[in-house]
Amino acid sequence: MNDDNIVYSGRYLRMRNQDGWEYAERTNPQGAVIVVATTPANKVLMVEQYRLPIRATTLEFPAGLIGDDPGQQSEAVERAARRELIEETGWSPRRIEPLMHGPSSAGMSNEIMHFVRAFDLEKVAEGGGIEGEQITVHEIPLDQIASYVAEHAQRGYLIDPKVYAGIYFLERDAWGQPW
Repeated sequence: MNDDNIVYSGRYLRMRNQDGWEYAERTNPQGAVIVVATTPANKVLMVEQYRLPIRATTLEFPAGLIGDDPGQQSEAVERAARRELIEETGWSPRRIEPLMHGPSSAGMSNEIMHFVRAFDLEKVAEGGGIEGEQITVHEIPLDQIASYVAEHAQRGYLIDPKVYAGIYFLERDAWGQPW
């Protein structure tokens, strides 16, 4: 692929127009990680934050870019998952299981998202994100997660569709087998 079809290039994204198709490329090679986790008290960890591109507050699973820190371009998915979970929620997992990976929006971006399940959590920090982020952490009883998400949608939160996949992964692996 040649560079003459680059419309814009920034720190995290590049915009291309190729054969009349406009799309975004992630400049970090590995995409994003979404972390599905429950505390020892069987509470699901979720985060809320204002997202500028959609000008709305979202409810999401903890997530972030893989390899976005300087010098960490080849960061492993599991390492990024651990880092993001601690930064956003203050919980550290002893074990991380990869679940699946795939495109976040195949018609618009080359970003690949990686779902992982975090186990054996320990509270090690306050959470809330890094500088510039204003993340609110929610700990929801597992048996109330679906109604909690629905209530937030009714209150005007935009629910990241990956939340519904994450709810599935709370109880089953990518093969459909119970944990």
